Amino acid sequence: MRKVFRCFVIWRLALFIPVFIAGYFTTARTGYLFTNPWANFDGVHYLSIAQNGYATQAVFFPLYPLLIRFFSFGRAYLASGLFVSNLAFLLTLIYFYKLLILDYPKKRSFESIIYLLVFPTAFFLGALYSESLFFLLLILSFYFARKGEWLLASVTAMLLGATRIIGIFILPALVYELYIQKKNIKEGLSLLMAPIGLVAYSLFNYLKWGDDLYFIKAHGELGNSRSVSAIVLFPQTIYRYIRILLSLPISQYEWWIALLEITIFIGVSLLLYFAWKKKVRTSYLIFSLLAFLLPVSSGTFSGLPRYVLVLFPIYVALSYMSRSFRKAYLIFSAILLFILLMFFSRGYFVA
Repeated sequence: MRKVFRCFVIWRLALFIPVFIAGYFTTARTGYLFTNPWANFDGVHYLSIAQNGYATQAVFFPLYPLLIRFFSFGRAYLASGLFVSNLAFLLTLIYFYKLLILDYPKKRSFESIIYLLVFPTAFFLGALYSESLFFLLLILSFYFARKGEWLLASVTAMLLGATRIIGIFILPALVYELYIQKKNIKEGLSLLMAPIGLVAYSLFNYLKWGDDLYFIKAHGELGNSRSVSAIVLFPQTIYRYIRILLSLPISQYEWWIALLEITIFIGVSLLLYFAWKKKVRTSYLIFSLLAFLLPVSSGTFSGLPRYVLVLFPIYVALSYMSRSFRKAYLIFSAILLFILLMFFSRGYFVA
């Protein structure tokens, strides 16, 4: 555990370097939601919800802003949000390692931690975003389930549904986990609690906006071409991205973001397939596949480089790659993380 803690500290301190350099070499982008290098775009909304409650930001689930408000002593909401995110991510790394060593040698488990830390958008796990809290609850749900502590697994699953919409996909994953453990059905009755987080937020949507599914419809109001009324098969989305890459000038910032988004889609698709080939635990893959298919079936890959952060089987899959591939991943991904954080810290949309 000491190695994991040291890695977190080194990672967290290293992230200040691109933010510092960006102040000298990157012009801040105007006209975008920009408050702080660690609280851009979604972070602005989370701060607003924590301070003032909901206006129309239904796409942002309540657990994370509630925790920001709870820890905001002296109304220090920004500091509170960063505290919650970074503490959650540290705990994520610790329990991720504990979860992995149930199935893998310590060396492979630790390597998977490293591949997570250098993922191109890993900096979101230390920013004022809900990803780290969601990741922690996800790992805890599986960890408690693997230990046979189904009540705790159900409580964390319930909280997961109050953090992000894809949290509901933990339910089929845990039901399958219960099945393969050959437990008595009575031991899994607590899983009936799992949907409560999402159902409670749906009820809040009805009381607040008169529509219990407004948190879904609100995604269509973000201006990112995301479909909320129909499933868009991802081959159509790939075709759309090819047209974008062929029509936009390569000098335009959005061209590079489009390239990043489609590359992440292809890369993660292959890694999930490889994880299945390497027999990564099926319950983990059930959650990951469903959580991957939801955003890629919406007609856009916008935000995907961030959304896939929590699909932890991809880091296990990376640990099975050839030594040369793993070295290339570490170098290329670390460089990309550095560059993306520079732009994100200056108000440029990354994911």
